[in-house]
Amino acid sequence: TGVQACALPIFCAVSTMKPLALEADEPRRVAEATKRLGLKHVVITAVARDDLADGGAEHFRQTIEATRAANPGTIIEVLVPDFLDQDECIATVLAANPAIYNHNLETVRRLTPTVRHRATYDRSLSVLAKVKARRTDVFTKSGLMLGLGETEAEVLTALADLRRANCDLL
Repeated sequence: TGVQACALPIFCAVSTMKPLALEADEPRRVAEATKRLGLKHVVITAVARDDLADGGAEHFRQTIEATRAANPGTIIEVLVPDFLDQDECIATVLAANPAIYNHNLETVRRLTPTVRHRATYDRSLSVLAKVKARRTDVFTKSGLMLGLGETEAEVLTALADLRRANCDLL
């Protein structure tokens, strides 16, 4: 977790070196910070952890559960990576019952290889569709960055693709 500097047209300018190990007390610290700030809606996110077998899914689960235990009534949204579209990783996060499962498409199909060189457009759509197929009670959410050279028609196509993936919030 933490602040990320985003530079366009590169997706997010974070180092590609192997990240530090997960901090075992981070779920508790996030829960405590949520409580101290009196947040009614919290978004739990992190950089992609493709270095971990589960992409960090278990850490997300623990953080959601700790946050809920310390903050009953707070709406919990997760903004997660695609977990390489691994069913078990998606299921792990969903097992913690987030109110909103957010995975950003980020851009239109044509620009995805440039903007998100390790992610794919169709994999992101697949993740959102799987979440909604498994849990109709969880809101699915996605976002798009604009101003990267996309056309209006491409944006409309991306929105239609998200709707076909049963994405609730755009």
